[in-house]
Amino acid sequence: MARGAEDLGPMDIAISDATGDAVHAAGKEVFVAHMLGRSQPTINRWGDRNVAEFIPLRLVPQLEMLGAGSPAHPHITRALARMQGFELYQRPEADGEPGDWLAQIGLLSAEAADITGAICRALEDGKICTRDVRQLNMVDDARQLVGVVLTLLARVEALAAE
Repeated sequence: MARGAEDLGPMDIAISDATGDAVHAAGKEVFVAHMLGRSQPTINRWGDRNVAEFIPLRLVPQLEMLGAGSPAHPHITRALARMQGFELYQRPEADGEPGDWLAQIGLLSAEAADITGAICRALEDGKICTRDVRQLNMVDDARQLVGVVLTLLARVEALAAE
């Protein structure tokens, strides 16, 4: 028997919100209902944070594939990862010319220097605050560094698998 809406906790609400976002990214309830073989009201309930009804786990990959390429894709998988303390990043292709390893290392050094410089500037007054993070674009700098590291990891793993 389904729990009532009064029993929904923050994790339940996060799953409902992520499901609603995934449905929206996939093309709204009518399309998703048709593609998943469910009724439109059922699809609507899965994304309703006031209803204790959730998408079956086996349908999550199908729904998320429908919204592939949208911002924050895959919505539900990303929400579940965050609930467990993980962050999801898309793996880049392991492309690149054999001679551009030094360029990759240069990019790694430059991105690390950017975030390091921002942290040092923010710490001039002895602490880092929200204003520092925003003004110094620290989130973007950190994301760019992660992107470079993931690209490097993909290249190294591809060679290791040969």
